[in-house]
Amino acid sequence: MTTSVVCEGDRDSPTVLVLDPAPDTDHVELPRAWRELSTRRQIVWCRLAAADALAEADRLLTDPDALGRPIDVVTGPGADERVRALLNRHAGPVRALLLVDPGKGWAGEHVLGITVRTVSPAGKAHRAVRSLHRADVLAAVESAIAELDADSALPAPDKAQGGA
Repeated sequence: MTTSVVCEGDRDSPTVLVLDPAPDTDHVELPRAWRELSTRRQIVWCRLAAADALAEADRLLTDPDALGRPIDVVTGPGADERVRALLNRHAGPVRALLLVDPGKGWAGEHVLGITVRTVSPAGKAHRAVRSLHRADVLAAVESAIAELDADSALPAPDKAQGGA
């Protein structure tokens, strides 16, 4: 993999695929706020500003052994038609699309059988574009994933491994 895609966590764990529309950065690691989540989920962070990131996400979604299930996709403002097309091609393995502060173009979006949820910290809609790197964004994403897990009766990863 290239630095346009960063993976952390167990490949057999449920996956959070982050399609980050932020302008290109020189980060080569998972954002600090997200590292703890990688102890319970596989995190795959794709920097969409990099030329090969979307192609790599496409390859990962095509390979049935590359990502643990379920797969929840997170994206934010600035995600475009390429993201919609990617998800339409791979609706089968994706459980949910979590939109962080989506732009108007995503309002009421439905993607071929994928659950679509708007995610905002503390349940508030924000006008300012926020980085997906932020801890408050992560907290809102984790809350949405917990709701999805409860809805699908998926055991929490630590409980599935023998915890109480």
